[in-house]
Amino acid sequence: MTPSTPNDLQPQQAFALLLETACSEFETLQALVSGQISLVGPEALSVPVRAKATIQMALAKSFLFNANRANRVCFKNKPRLSLDRQEREDFLRATKSLGDVRDVNEHGYDGDPRSEKNRPSMHEQDGGFLDETSLVVLGPDKIFMGPLNLRDIFAAVARMRSVAGFSALAGTQP
Repeated sequence: MTPSTPNDLQPQQAFALLLETACSEFETLQALVSGQISLVGPEALSVPVRAKATIQMALAKSFLFNANRANRVCFKNKPRLSLDRQEREDFLRATKSLGDVRDVNEHGYDGDPRSEKNRPSMHEQDGGFLDETSLVVLGPDKIFMGPLNLRDIFAAVARMRSVAGFSALAGTQP
């Protein structure tokens, strides 16, 4: 084991960073969806539409990955995070489903025949069907990726951010 340096993140700081980053990404996605942020570009017909969809997908996937990483840090560092047991369990339960969707996004097209569970599959959402690699945005509170409404996951991540994010580490509340 190597000695820690002052620049090494402790689990509490890493957890707070992942929560803050995930929340910031989702809040930016919601602002883009709701029109609080807009893209301005050349008058070419398809460029702004494609760019907006590309940015939404990038923000959604980044939120998914960072929230899932926060889940892992929370799970693996139970004694070092000093969280209320119920808060920790609520967070882990609410973010557990991220792992499967993340795995499909990461490995869904690898072509490994042994990994059937990581292949995209169809899920019904609001009368339509989509897989884990798709993003359907029906409004700021209906942002679907496979079986998940990312808004529901965000609520749990934002709650944990208020408990264990940077404001909590600094001893101040947002």
